[in-house]
Amino acid sequence: MLGAVVRLLSEASAVHACFVYLVEDDGERLVLRAASEPYAHLVGRIALERGEGIAWWAAERREPVLIRDEALADPRFKYVPELAEERFQSLVSVPILARAGGPIGAITLHTEAPREFAAPDVEFLVSSASLVAGAIENARLYAETRQRVSQLELLNALAETIARAATAEELLDAVAAATRELLDADACALYLLDPAGTRLALAATSPATTDAPAALDPALLTRLAAGRASREPGLARAAIRAGDAARGLLELRARPGGRFRAEDADLARTAASQAALGLEKLELIERLTERNAIADLFEELAAGRGARGGRAARLGLDVDAPHVVLAAAPTRPCPPGWDDRLEAALVRLAPGALVERRAEQLRALLPLGARDEAALLAAVRSTRAELGAPVAVGLSSPCRGEEALRAGFDEAAHALVGAGALGAEPTALAHGELGPYRYLLRLGSDAAGRDPLRDAVSRLARYDAERSTSLLPTLAEYLARRGSITATSQALFVHANTLRQRLRRIEELTGLSLADQDWLALEIAVRLVALDRRPAP
Repeated sequence: MLGAVVRLLSEASAVHACFVYLVEDDGERLVLRAASEPYAHLVGRIALERGEGIAWWAAERREPVLIRDEALADPRFKYVPELAEERFQSLVSVPILARAGGPIGAITLHTEAPREFAAPDVEFLVSSASLVAGAIENARLYAETRQRVSQLELLNALAETIARAATAEELLDAVAAATRELLDADACALYLLDPAGTRLALAATSPATTDAPAALDPALLTRLAAGRASREPGLARAAIRAGDAARGLLELRARPGGRFRAEDADLARTAASQAALGLEKLELIERLTERNAIADLFEELAAGRGARGGRAARLGLDVDAPHVVLAAAPTRPCPPGWDDRLEAALVRLAPGALVERRAEQLRALLPLGARDEAALLAAVRSTRAELGAPVAVGLSSPCRGEEALRAGFDEAAHALVGAGALGAEPTALAHGELGPYRYLLRLGSDAAGRDPLRDAVSRLARYDAERSTSLLPTLAEYLARRGSITATSQALFVHANTLRQRLRRIEELTGLSLADQDWLALEIAVRLVALDRRPAP
C-alpha cells in the first residue's frame, strides 16, 4: 500500500524522490518503509533516531515543513549518504497523524531544482497523509490482531510441549525454540543457575549452533530484578523465576538491525515463567519417583529380600558399605515441617543419605563413611535438638550387607520406641544404648498374649492411673533393690512401715506372693508393662 502511495504522490506532485517514514521501536526511530525508485532497495535499512532530520521535526510538531532551495543548509536537515541527498534542492515534509492526533510517520518529497510548493500542493499532501494514516492504522490493527492470535497459538503450543516434556533438557530445548519463534529473534539462549548460585551455565540454545557464551554472571539476575538489566535494543532478557527464587535466565538477540519492543519483553517473561513452571513440575515428579523408589527399597531391605543391583544400584546404595538405619517420629503433635527440616539436616550430615517419609514417620539410611558410630550419634543428637520439636530418633548399630541391613531396620524401630518411652523427654537413642530393653522390645509383641504375670502387673498399673498412687514404681524399686526393705524405703524416701503397707496392697491387688515369686520373671513383666504404658512414637 505504501509503495502505491509513493508512486501516486510522485506522479501527482512531479517530484524526483518520495519517502515514507513510520514511527517504530516504541517511538524512538523513524524507519523508511517506502521509497520511490531508485531508492526502494533501502526500505527498512534507513532509520532516523528521535529528533534527527526534518521528517522528525514535522512529525513531532504535527505541521508541514517547506524548503524552497538549499535544503542541506537547513540546521534541521539530517544528511543520509545512501539517499544521495546532495542532489536535492527543495523539500516538503508533512506529518502522518493518527486519529487520536499523535504522529505515526512522515511523508517527504524532494526535487532536484529549486521549487516553490504552493498552498494547493501542501493541502493535497496533507489530505493524502490523512488518508494514508487511516490506511496505516487499519493495516496495523489487522496485523497486530493476527500477531496476537499467532502469539497465543505459539504460547499454547509451548505450554503443551512443556506439559509433555519428560526431561529438563527436552523442556529447555523446546522453550528456546518456541521463544525464538514467538519473538522472531535471531537467537535464544537459556541459562540455569548452579546450586551454589555462583554461575549461570548455558543449558539450551536455538538455533543449536550459536555464539552464546557458555556462562553469564549471576549478578545479571539481581540487576534484572532491580530493573537495571541491559537496555540494548537488540537484546531481551527475562528471569526464569519460581516464586521468589531465581532459577535462571532467558536471553534473546534480535535479528540484524532489529529491535525488541516493550510487548516483546512481556512475551519473554511469559515464556520464562512457563519454563520455571515446567522445571518445577519435572523436579516434583523426579522427587516423587525417587521417594517411591526409596520406599520400595526400604521395604525390600527390611523384609530381607535381595537388594543388590536393581533399585539399590539406581539409587546409588552400596549394601556392602557401612550404614546406619535411622527412624524418627514425634511423640506429641508437632508443628508442620519438622520432617522437611530433619531430612535437609540429615542430607547435609551424611551426603548420599536415602530418606523416606510417610505420614508422621521418617526413615533414613545414613552412610557411616569415615566416622565412627559415636560421632554420628552425637551429630544426630545435635540435629534433633535443633529441631525444637518433640521428636524421638532411633538408630541401629552399624550395618554392612543385606542381612545386617534387615536387622538394622528392626533395631532402629526398637531404638525409636526406647527414645520416646524411656526418658522424661524424647531423645536420640542408639540400639546399643537400650540395655536390657533391647530384649524386652523384641519380646513385647510376642508376650502380649496369655501371660498371667503380665496381666497381674497391668492391673497394678491401672490402679495407679485411676487413684494417682505409685504402687508400680514401688514394686519396680523393690525388685531393683533385691527385696531390701531398708534400701528400697531410702530410695523412695518413705518409712519402712509405709513400704510394707504398699507391698501388702500390691499382693492384694495382683494376687501374687512376692516372697514365693520368680523375681526375674516379675521384673521382666514390670518393665514390659512400663513400656506399654509410656507414650511412644
